[in-house]
Amino acid sequence: MENKPYFTKIKGEYQLASERSSELYRNIAQALQPNLKGVVTDFGNGGIINYDTSRLNKVICIDIINEQTELSESRVDHIYGDFYNLKLERDSDCFLAQFLLHHLTDDEKVLSSLRNIKGKLNPDGKLIVVEIDLPPWVERMQAILLPALKRVLSLMHKPQIRFFSSGRLIRLLEDAGFENISLQTIPIGKKVSPAPVLFPRMQIPGKLYPFRIIMLKARL
Repeated sequence: MENKPYFTKIKGEYQLASERSSELYRNIAQALQPNLKGVVTDFGNGGIINYDTSRLNKVICIDIINEQTELSESRVDHIYGDFYNLKLERDSDCFLAQFLLHHLTDDEKVLSSLRNIKGKLNPDGKLIVVEIDLPPWVERMQAILLPALKRVLSLMHKPQIRFFSSGRLIRLLEDAGFENISLQTIPIGKKVSPAPVLFPRMQIPGKLYPFRIIMLKARL
């Protein structure tokens, strides 16, 4: 199933699932706060802002479920945009992608967009990526099983996904031209929605969640 109609359909459920992972999002926000400044462009946040915007000059939330198409004079805008075909109207001090890249399964288009982002980053700016970190052996198993997984998701009318190891994510950012990449592990919290997009009503204890949540910071 295509991402846009699916995410539009589950928008309410997805926001409730995010609330079930509220401690995780607070932990992410705590890690984000010292790294956000000036103009922030936030990709694919689904209308959920988990950080303080009051000290930022501008926040531009870009998502395929938004309807607004032009920037306003407001501090926060929710603009329509497809990560595969980004048309960025202004440079930013920070680009942010939380739990977005695993929904994008076309490597060449992702790499092209990351290079586009690099060209719109202000000096001393940074790209921040928050993602699930697969152990390398699980990532290899995913690659073997990917055709079957795609078929299962299609039969379930779910969008396609794939996940990364931290090593592969770092190599992807390096291929896009980013440098000085650092990694930070984010605490999960007591409870978490383990698959908010595929199964938005599911919740498990955080200690049973099998993977790490990481934040990567990359500069020019």
